[in-house]
Amino acid sequence: MQKGGVHIDIMMPNHPIRRSLLIAAIYLLTAVVLNALRQRHVVGAEATVRLLGTLMGSVVIVVANALPKRLVALGRLSCDPARDQTLRRFGGWTLVLGGLGYTLAYALSPIAIAAKLAVGLLAPAVVLVAGAMAYCAWTRGSGTRGGA
Repeated sequence: MQKGGVHIDIMMPNHPIRRSLLIAAIYLLTAVVLNALRQRHVVGAEATVRLLGTLMGSVVIVVANALPKRLVALGRLSCDPARDQTLRRFGGWTLVLGGLGYTLAYALSPIAIAAKLAVGLLAPAVVLVAGAMAYCAWTRGSGTRGGA
């Protein structure tokens, strides 16, 4: 939308902090609304837990999908550009799959084990990505310009 020669994007802020705050506000507002509906017996406690877990997994998927697409200044890269992009793609795919597992655990598994199963599916993805990032940073710090 144009207003006075200035482009105004109403749907999603461009600044990462504003975008993160908007996503957090939406999640918290959803939690408040679902809790109010649960207290009025419109939705059950199980449905509330499932919906919030599914929403959180969806946020992980969306953020992980955007990870390899973000441009970073060459001076800020932790590895050479080709390896950095490989690391970003690896991290993106790994976290998308972990987020998908998290989402499906809350959506489909028995509620008694949903939380443990969801974390059990997302945690290995986070550990793999953290390990690859640490290796890349370590090889940069040791003087070699390589990395994961």
